[in-house]
Amino acid sequence: MTTSKLVLLLTAATFAAPVAKAQDAGATAPDAGATAQDAGATAQDAGSKAPPQMSAAEQEMMQKYMKAATPGPEHQKLAKLAGKWKLQFTSWMAPGAPPQKSDGTAEFKTVLGGRYVQQEVKGDMGGQPFEGMGIMGFDNVTKERFATWTDSMSTGLMVMRGKCPTDAKKCTTKGHMSDAIAGKEVAYSETTTMTDDDHFTFELRGPGPDGKQFKMMEIVYTRQ
Repeated sequence: MTTSKLVLLLTAATFAAPVAKAQDAGATAPDAGATAQDAGATAQDAGSKAPPQMSAAEQEMMQKYMKAATPGPEHQKLAKLAGKWKLQFTSWMAPGAPPQKSDGTAEFKTVLGGRYVQQEVKGDMGGQPFEGMGIMGFDNVTKERFATWTDSMSTGLMVMRGKCPTDAKKCTTKGHMSDAIAGKEVAYSETTTMTDDDHFTFELRGPGPDGKQFKMMEIVYTRQ
């Protein structure tokens, strides 16, 4: 059985009882003389209908889905980021350019049953108010760490992926995001280095004016 058929099967099993009850109610409504005993019998019949049993192959598929959706050690490690943080931004417009510094705040919280960590950042960039948000997680199927990011200085979405050991202090992910200067998506990489549970550093590398990758931003996180 294909995945689509399994989904249809589960959906049908979920909604079959309510639909059956609604149809029975609609059928008996015109009969004003129906007795309470008849209505009770109808409800009992509807409740006695068992959902279709899954085959062995379908049960195996469901077990794989459940395993893929269950948070593990990697998710527990990311969950330690939950809380409020102070940020120190340092950015460079080009290799060798003077650094621009500013401050900000971030809040991490676990979402969707601990499967993901959501980050919300507020600060300023170049004297302008700045807001951003992202989702971090670990894909049990591909065994990859991933992160998404979007902010008030763009209308695009950055998606990063990379494989890192669960106990690694440093993790590098790579991906793409649209670039206004290039007029297309370009490659980026980001590296997170954990000092301890209350301090870590984030580095972003992207293309410079010559197209070569360089360190364009560093953020120092300190737990509040």
